[in-house]
Amino acid sequence: MSTGRTRSRWVLAGALAAIGATAPAQAQRRPPVRGPRPAAAAPAAAAPAAAPAAQATTPTAPADTTLVDARTAYNEGTTQFTAGHFPEALVAFQRAFALRSNPVVLKPIAECNERLGRVPEAIAALERYLAELPAAADHEQMEARLATLRQRPARINVASSMPGAEIAVDDVVQPEHTPAPVEVTPGHHRIRATLTGFRSAEQEIDAQPGTPALVSLALAPLAPPPVQAVPVAPTHASRRPGPAVWVAASVAGAAAVMGTVFGVMALSSSSDYSLTPTQDLYDTGRRNALLSDVGFSAALLSAGVAVVVYFADRRGAAPAPAHEAAPARAQFTGSGLRLTF
Repeated sequence: MSTGRTRSRWVLAGALAAIGATAPAQAQRRPPVRGPRPAAAAPAAAAPAAAPAAQATTPTAPADTTLVDARTAYNEGTTQFTAGHFPEALVAFQRAFALRSNPVVLKPIAECNERLGRVPEAIAALERYLAELPAAADHEQMEARLATLRQRPARINVASSMPGAEIAVDDVVQPEHTPAPVEVTPGHHRIRATLTGFRSAEQEIDAQPGTPALVSLALAPLAPPPVQAVPVAPTHASRRPGPAVWVAASVAGAAAVMGTVFGVMALSSSSDYSLTPTQDLYDTGRRNALLSDVGFSAALLSAGVAVVVYFADRRGAAPAPAHEAAPARAQFTGSGLRLTF
């Protein structure tokens, strides 16, 4: 901090000395003002009286008010700069330079602009100083300072319509997320914001040395992906047995009951025939035995059909179209069981 103050005081003192140095040179270059010449035909006795009259009418050189105003403005700028009032100091120095275009005043102007964060204006002031005073004693020092100002990073404040977006500068992902400041080198850059579920947005910017800037990016939501139909294996609406199974099972049960009844009757006729062997009891017993065999055979056949149809339905075969589907029918005849699909 002491080094900066020393440098600033040296700059201000040098500029003030340069402003004062211009006054004697301009005074020497200004031609003297002459009074009116005496008439040639005037008598010699009138000469002593004419000389005082000529001296009394000779005008004096007017004071250089522009130089005085420039010095006053510069002194005011020096006072404001020393007090840390850089905006007021800048206005005073610029007024002094407008009154008296002394290139030395450009150095405190650059100093004030730099303190106020107006780096491009400070660069412009130093560039003009070096251009107008190419043989200045501090030329190399000002060149080095100018190069430093030109490389000062720019501060870009990146914001997005949806916070938390990833920030990338020239395709290089940054650790910060929106909203956040990002420092970049002076020059042309491309700022991009990316967020899941939103379209990425980007903006190009020309970053100025040491100058803050704002980049606001609008993130549009992505359209939902189209729903793809997932093939589903055909399934039956119910795992219950179909009508054909129930019909075959019912026929099997009825046939088993019939076989049991006629079997009991055949056994009864056989017992009666053992006690009283007659032809009538013999024929009745044989008929009942035959009907019992038929009933049990039909029961076995119907049960087998029910089992086959049941497991066929369980395999989950593709159902037939509605207009082609036909209910299964079972019909019991005297010689057997007939199924129609």
